[in-house]
Amino acid sequence: MRNQGYGSKMILEAEKVAKQRGCGHAYLDTFSFQALGFYQRLGYQIFGVLEDFPPSHQQYFLSKKLKSHH
Repeated sequence: MRNQGYGSKMILEAEKVAKQRGCGHAYLDTFSFQALGFYQRLGYQIFGVLEDFPPSHQQYFLSKKLKSHH
């Protein structure tokens, strides 16, 4: 299912619902062997990293400011 746009659509829909519920930010985490670039392309920025977790990899913590409709 990769590279078919499903992931982006799901994240954007979740962000839309979050905005409607008054959320100002979105936070998530991923690993170096997963989807870091995917989230960065959607506007998420790294705010923290756990090195060597799991061993030989990193866990990344990302956030994105959600623009309100107001």
